[in-house]
Formats: sequence, C-alpha cells, structure tokens
Amino acid sequence: MTPSFPKIIWQTHNHKEEWLPENLKQVKATWINLNPGWDYRYVDQVQRDQRVSHYPEIYEVYKYQLPIPQADIWRYIVTYEEGGCYADMDSVCIKPLDFMLQGIYGDPEMIVVPKNKDYGNNCNFITKAKSPIMESVVNQIKQDTSYLSIFVDTVYDHENVSKLFDAASHSLEYKKRVLAKGFTINYYGENIKYTDFLEQKGLSLTI
Repeated sequence: MTPSFPKIIWQTHNHKEEWLPENLKQVKATWINLNPGWDYRYVDQVQRDQRVSHYPEIYEVYKYQLPIPQADIWRYIVTYEEGGCYADMDSVCIKPLDFMLQGIYGDPEMIVVPKNKDYGNNCNFITKAKSPIMESVVNQIKQDTSYLSIFVDTVYDHENVSKLFDAASHSLEYKKRVLAKGFTINYYGENIKYTDFLEQKGLSLTI
C-alpha cells in the first residue's frame, strides 16, 4: 500500500518569492515541475515569523535566532500543523514524490533521509499532519531552547518512520551558483537530463 500524505511541498528562504535569485528559482521549479499534483508553498521570512508567533513560548526562543535556526523551528511547526513535504532551498528534486512513495512499504507517519554515518538530518522529510512524532518535536522545543538535536533524537529511531526519502539531491552546490539544469532526474524509472525533461514537457527552468 502506498502511504498517504498531504500533497503539499514546503520551502523557505529569507527573500520574498519574487526576489529569489535565479539559482533558487531553478531549485523551486524542480519541485513544481516534477510534482504537478502537489501544492507548492514558498514561505519568506516575514511569513515564517507570523506562523511561529502563534506559539508564544516558542517565539520567545525563535526571535533571537539566526535565519537558519529560525527556519528549522518553522519547518517543524508548519509540517506538524499541515503535514506534507519539507525541502531545503539547496535541495533539487530529482524524482517525483508520487514515484518515490510507490517504493515505501506500509503506511508510516513520516519519511526521512537516511542517517549519514551517525547523524540524521532535517533537510528533506515528509510527514502526516498532526503526526504524534512531530507533535513531540514541537512540544520539546517549547521546553528546551537547545532544540537543534531534538528532531534527530526524536525521529530517527521511531518505529513509525521510514528512512527511504530519496527524491532530492541535497547539497550546498547552489551557493556556488551551480544551477539545476545540470542535474539528471529519475522520471518514473527513466533517467533523463532535467533540461531534456523540460523540453519534452514544455516546462520552464524557472517559475
């Protein structure tokens, strides 16, 4: 049975959406182009602040953080409330999420990137709304200002999590101005250059 998740893709950056640099517009487009049945939602810094402010005890910690830790806190809250897929802005989509989900056994609450050596990460994951796992993460942030390890400590050993998230290529390459047009994607089992896929589908490199 293919697991069922809210078909929402979340990404965030400090820029307003219309002010995103060209390379980040290309990253954004990979998620939209490869997942036409999903609702793509980009959130800027102001919108992040508004969402987190609904949790006053968390916001007192959040407002003194740098932008990256702020984005960490926001992603936990928004995916707990509404579910869906969170992807970092340096994560290029290389496989449709619906295709990826076909390879997941059972009906887990979450799917996360496998551990790298002894470390988990929160750069890409997908979760059900109101997941008890994500509720636990949010509740722990309310109690502990040293929240950065909470996601990994809470999620990675949980029996209701699958560790097979492989729909994204996550790296810091975008910071070197390497653009998404150089990637190869897996489109329902066919490996193809991303630019060839765009040409075949009549899609744009940026959206």
